[in-house]
Amino acid sequence: SIHKATTIRHALSAEKIGVDVISVDAFECAGHPGEGDIGGMVLFARAAQSIKSIWIASGGIATGRQFAACMALGASGVNMGTAFCATKECPWPESFKEKILKSQETDTVLMFRQLHNTARVIRNK
Repeated sequence: SIHKATTIRHALSAEKIGVDVISVDAFECAGHPGEGDIGGMVLFARAAQSIKSIWIASGGIATGRQFAACMALGASGVNMGTAFCATKECPWPESFKEKILKSQETDTVLMFRQLHNTARVIRNK
């Protein structure tokens, strides 16, 4: 089984109940980044210090350099979601793929913060 954790506390709880792999999801991740607002460099370094189980890094990883950084920080692998949404194999509209590929680091917004169910989405008109 794979369990998503956005904090070390949650990862350790998952480890304690015996999950096979922990996906350590940093604040940069698309979808639901949790409520801790912990960036990948900090979270992944702490994961390497704290988690004994297999863990993968997730959030803001789209290039070989980012992949290498995660491996250097101690991850067993990475989870790359949005990066694969822009591939030719993905059946999503080309207009979405173009928007993803042209996006800058400031082109996402957080929504549902007041509901404590934060979601990161691409900025829309």
